[in-house]
Amino acid sequence: MILLGLLLILLAVGVGAVTTAAATSQSATTRVAMFGLERNAHLIELVVAGALTVLLFALGWALVSAALRRRARVRREERASERVAEAERAAESARLEHERRLEEAGLRDEDLRRRESALDERQDRLDARERELDRLEAAYREKVGPSVADVVTGRAEGNVREGTATWSDETPRQDPTRPLGSHDEGRNRT
Repeated sequence: MILLGLLLILLAVGVGAVTTAAATSQSATTRVAMFGLERNAHLIELVVAGALTVLLFALGWALVSAALRRRARVRREERASERVAEAERAAESARLEHERRLEEAGLRDEDLRRRESALDERQDRLDARERELDRLEAAYREKVGPSVADVVTGRAEGNVREGTATWSDETPRQDPTRPLGSHDEGRNRT
């Protein structure tokens, strides 16, 4: 493209030189009338006026072309910056959403850990209470012999009136779905 432009410039310079040489060899004048003005002009003046006209036309064309290219470049840059800004907004929105989800997950995890520790504490308290109750029951058994109710519920064996009642090795736990006093054997050991 540059080579073609240089060739056209050289061709224009050559044609201009030949025209100028031909016009300077002529000493004739020509009558020029324009916009109500009349003047006698030499041919060289007409060649210079034509060259200036072409030069002004080319300069104007170059300015218009440069302005259009600049405007198109500015529009491209604005569209590109809008796309970049939109992509940045979308990325920022996605980042904020991701951070919000992470924070919610962290809060859920913290809540689950808190609940788990509360359940662990409660279980520890219940285990301690059960151990204390077992200890108290063992102390009570040592202190007081079995009663008729203990024999009936199966916690003790033998006969209380005869003095042969002894504590059972395994204490049956009461099933919460069965009424108090019900027993599998259904025997009264009084």
